[in-house]
Amino acid sequence: FARLRESPFDSDSIHPALSASPTAAAALARMNAAIDVRGVLAAISAPTLLVHRRNDARVDPDASRFLAKKIPNARLVEVPGRDHPIWTGDVDRVVDLIEEFLTGERAVAEAERVLAALLVTRIYDTARLGDRMWSQRSQRFQETWRLLVGRHGGRTAGMQSEMMMSRFDGPARAIRCAAALRGAAQDIGVASAQGVHVGEIQMRGPPAGLTVRVATQLAAQARRGDILASRLVADLATGSGLHFTDAGRIALEDLDGPLALVLATSEQHLEPTGRPKSKAGGPAALTARESEVVSLIAAGKSNAAIAAELRLSEHTVKRHVANILLKLDLPSRAAAAAFSVRHAGPDGP
Repeated sequence: FARLRESPFDSDSIHPALSASPTAAAALARMNAAIDVRGVLAAISAPTLLVHRRNDARVDPDASRFLAKKIPNARLVEVPGRDHPIWTGDVDRVVDLIEEFLTGERAVAEAERVLAALLVTRIYDTARLGDRMWSQRSQRFQETWRLLVGRHGGRTAGMQSEMMMSRFDGPARAIRCAAALRGAAQDIGVASAQGVHVGEIQMRGPPAGLTVRVATQLAAQARRGDILASRLVADLATGSGLHFTDAGRIALEDLDGPLALVLATSEQHLEPTGRPKSKAGGPAALTARESEVVSLIAAGKSNAAIAAELRLSEHTVKRHVANILLKLDLPSRAAAAAFSVRHAGPDGP
């Protein structure tokens, strides 16, 4: 069976060819609506399979339920989705049902498919920058996106307008890359929202199918600065040091039931909870490297940007930040930035 695949990164939508005038189209619609085959349904003796999407946007599923009752030994299968044409939505599921009905055997899973974490990054303009400035910032972010995806061991998988997709071998890498991209977006001055999901994708060609659609919908649902992921991402990232908070559930068209969601939060610094509180120190309490880090914090740079500038890992920068806050007895990065400004000398704090 030849399978039709659709990816949101290939085209905005599928537009049917306009092959009739409005008058002819209306006449055709009236003619089709007048067709009545109810009187012959009981005479059908051929094996019959009825496939109907539960939330079909054009035809009520009750129509297929009626046919299933009237056609002897007919089988009705209702699948998730709202698309009416067979070539849109979850095509694979429909084709698998047809293949099994015609051959008597279940479809063999494709061998060239792998489990991957997909990250969809969406940027948008909330400051009404104007076309020229937005174009410049958008292009700068896209260049940074390619750099950071590669740095986190991922691959760029597609880009359409302000929507970018990348794939990773594991969810922890995808989440860490998303956090770095969020910081980069803040530095560049654009708004970002991201979605992460784990599932099977084909090894060759641009990713397509259910995993792509879910990740894309999560990015569309995410609010500014959010990294919204499926619960499966958090389950698979256990032990990675990443932290997640529950974000409820969402009903998606292609899924049988609601999808559990989580929000990726900043990694917590692993300091002993019982450690006695030390007396706040001054600039002299910081090492030379910590002084560099706090100066860059004051400059408004994210951990990812500091890591890139100092050629350190992001984890090392986070450790430096934790030590700075501990030594200076400060509650947050903002407080560290204010400290740096107050104590700045010719060569920094």
